[in-house]
Amino acid sequence: MSLIPKNVQEFSSKQYWNTFFSKRGDKVFEWYGEYPELCGILHKYIRTKDKILVPGCGSSTISADLCKVGYKFITNVDNSEIVIKQMQEKYSSGLPDMKWLQMDITSLSFENEEFTCVLDKATLDALMTDGSSEVVSFVNKYFAEVSRVLRVGGRFVCVSLLQEHILQHVLNWFPRNGWMLRICRCEDAEKSQSDSGNFSFPVFVVVCTKFKQMPNTTPVIELQLDTETVQRADSAERAVQSVRELQQYALLRHTLHSQRIAGEDTSVHLCDPKTGQTRYILHIVDSVKKSNTIKFAVFIVPHGREHEWMFGSAKGREKLAESAAASRLIVVHLMRDQSYHNLQAIQDELSSKVMELAPSRLPSHTKVPFLSVGEDLGSRKEITRGHSQYSGDYIVEDVQTPGAPKLRRLIFLDNQNVVQSEAKLKTVREKKKKGGIKERVTIDYSFLSCQHHLAMVAGLGLTPPVSDLLLIGLGGGPLAAYIHKYFQKVKVTAVDLDPAMVNVAEEWFGFLPDSRLKVDIGDGVEYIHKVAESGNKFNVIMFDVDSKDSSLGMSCPPQAFVERSFLQVVTSCLKERGLLIVNLVCRDQQLKASVVEDVKMVFPVVLCQQIPEEVNCVLFCYLAGQKNPENHKVKFEKSLHTVNESLRQQQKTSEDIFDFKEIAENLSIL
Repeated sequence: MSLIPKNVQEFSSKQYWNTFFSKRGDKVFEWYGEYPELCGILHKYIRTKDKILVPGCGSSTISADLCKVGYKFITNVDNSEIVIKQMQEKYSSGLPDMKWLQMDITSLSFENEEFTCVLDKATLDALMTDGSSEVVSFVNKYFAEVSRVLRVGGRFVCVSLLQEHILQHVLNWFPRNGWMLRICRCEDAEKSQSDSGNFSFPVFVVVCTKFKQMPNTTPVIELQLDTETVQRADSAERAVQSVRELQQYALLRHTLHSQRIAGEDTSVHLCDPKTGQTRYILHIVDSVKKSNTIKFAVFIVPHGREHEWMFGSAKGREKLAESAAASRLIVVHLMRDQSYHNLQAIQDELSSKVMELAPSRLPSHTKVPFLSVGEDLGSRKEITRGHSQYSGDYIVEDVQTPGAPKLRRLIFLDNQNVVQSEAKLKTVREKKKKGGIKERVTIDYSFLSCQHHLAMVAGLGLTPPVSDLLLIGLGGGPLAAYIHKYFQKVKVTAVDLDPAMVNVAEEWFGFLPDSRLKVDIGDGVEYIHKVAESGNKFNVIMFDVDSKDSSLGMSCPPQAFVERSFLQVVTSCLKERGLLIVNLVCRDQQLKASVVEDVKMVFPVVLCQQIPEEVNCVLFCYLAGQKNPENHKVKFEKSLHTVNESLRQQQKTSEDIFDFKEIAENLSIL
């Protein structure tokens, strides 16, 4: 299977074509390939018995090459008298059947429907220098003449590099006039450029088949971008996008071959040409160090670990490249809806593609090391899939990574690199009534996978043992379930906007409401306002809710939750010495500073627990301040030991639940 690149780093169209025109020199026709590179496609769409017209033939040898292999009915036209005389002298004795005529291609002197094929090699590209009205009018005359002299069922076969204004016009003119259109990629022509050391530009052969124009017909636009698969494009825009992605990939390859990209976050999606689904995501990482022992390597990330900092963030991948001592490292993410046999099968599938991304001066015989975390790829199994009116499509999957416990995860497909909720699975052995043992898989409530959840739990040591807690944001319910299990004098009210998530929590994450744990479905902001109006108060309010507005640099909580006026309402919902705990995820440092400033204007003391190697930080916002804020920090650290000891006893473990040193290093007063 030939993988197709998509979602490539954006380069400007101007940058792409400037690179081409600066490199082509005077040998422009060489970029389009000669007969040996083009023959595979030409023989497929042009029959030896066809009457062929070659407009704007110039000094190209393509006609002569076709004639030599049995294409006898070829007429070449060009508006240059000198070119026609030269070609007549060159081929009149050896190939007497070919005709060479001086003619204006916008005013041909042939009869209607005289030809069954028109072969254009780069003529359209030479004519349509831009998208100006004058040029478009000239090209339309050319197309009209092609249509006039071509029989119904005949083909206009055009070899082109498909600048965007050319492609747009071709996709507009031919389907509008009832023609069927297929865009074929000529990889042999590209390979010949690459083998000669040139920048390899994608070469296309556009095959337009003439039909009688009929009203109310759906345009047929097809794409053959690999040697095996023909796909129907659902729109002209989709065809333009597919061609542009190949051109962008070519420029990326050239960039990667000619220079290092240390510090840049560059990636390529490789897709199955039959389904269009992404099969791999390749992240290209150039190490800051130039003296690494390995020039080029590939790292396969096991199933289910692509969201981890080391593999899922640009900084983490830089660290991975440094650890691997690789000057350039390709970090490969596997897709959840694809199947992979083993590491060797992946290596076989990717080996040719990754070499396209190799640095310059890498010997062709170089054996590129494929690295991973052991030989086991891990596995993931989809448990259920659904749709939420608020979060879009989601899946629940069980993930087994090498050397780790099996986990159940909730993933929103619009943001697949973020795990929304995660729970540890355990197998419970039970006796059957009639004897024997049965096993069932259940949720291990002693496990909190998210470090920010553990940090939020740490804040409960600052509240009375008997407390009322309001949690805005449920997800799969691991935080609420953990508090319910280990803080048995705390009554938890969880609020979530999304009824689908409540169903997921109850059905797939073992979330069981009872007298100490209840769930309300509704908008968190509105719920807080209602609480304030009712006069009810809580010891602790937690915000662990994600934002659906991806335009902001803050993904948690939504902006409305940290506006100063709303925070004032929150204070009226807290009991004396109450505590607001906020999971804050904000990549925009200016916005983050503004949020913190608003929080500090409302709450006298704010502690911040930064989560190492994550964007998350947890804010502990105290309603009652002390003269010396440092006292709050000391009190927090003392209460942490109390919570830690309680959890250790309940979980029957000798290990600490919290990393005291790490917390101390990352805890600050704002």
